[in-house]
Amino acid sequence: MKTALKIFGLAGLLAVAASATPINYDTTGSAFSCNGVVGCTGGGSSVSFGLLTLTYNAGSGSGVNAPSIISLGNIVTSGTSAGVNLTGLLLTIHVNSTPPGGGGNLPNGTISASISTNSSGSTILFSPNNTTTSYGTLPGVVIGSGAQAVTYQVLNPFLGLQAPIVGNPQGQTTIQGAVTATPEPATFALMGAGLCLAGLIRRRRVA
Repeated sequence: MKTALKIFGLAGLLAVAASATPINYDTTGSAFSCNGVVGCTGGGSSVSFGLLTLTYNAGSGSGVNAPSIISLGNIVTSGTSAGVNLTGLLLTIHVNSTPPGGGGNLPNGTISASISTNSSGSTILFSPNNTTTSYGTLPGVVIGSGAQAVTYQVLNPFLGLQAPIVGNPQGQTTIQGAVTATPEPATFALMGAGLCLAGLIRRRRVA
């Protein structure tokens, strides 16, 4: 009887541990920086080069179970241009995360080359590759520490930017990311509990 109670108790403990805390996040507060690029005006979520505009739309998620692939927002180009050189323009994506209840910046995205109304050679590169998770070594930010550490990464660090009348939706370039969470220290105790549970079951069968 005591062995059965121990088995049920450990099984319940493991079941509770299996349910991770869902994560809520958003990228509100992200911003473009003209960074001295000729012809660039504005900042924050939108910059313009004459009649051509680049707008960053924030990404968000609620009740996300880590690890997961997520949206880090998108860049939309709109307007008209015979051709403008965007080289040097920066996008800094800021991630707000609960848990742990804080925020941090991903490595900057540097935009290069030229774009016009109907064609684009322009790209954005996020670097350096400063974090490593099950998704690989990629540009990322760790928010929090210890049992409350949550890592956000850019899954596609090098992207081509869509021209205003290209793509579906037109002009939109999606930035895909990933979120992973550090296991709580209790996880290691629960691993031991799992081994103990297996041992109790084996002894029960032998008896």
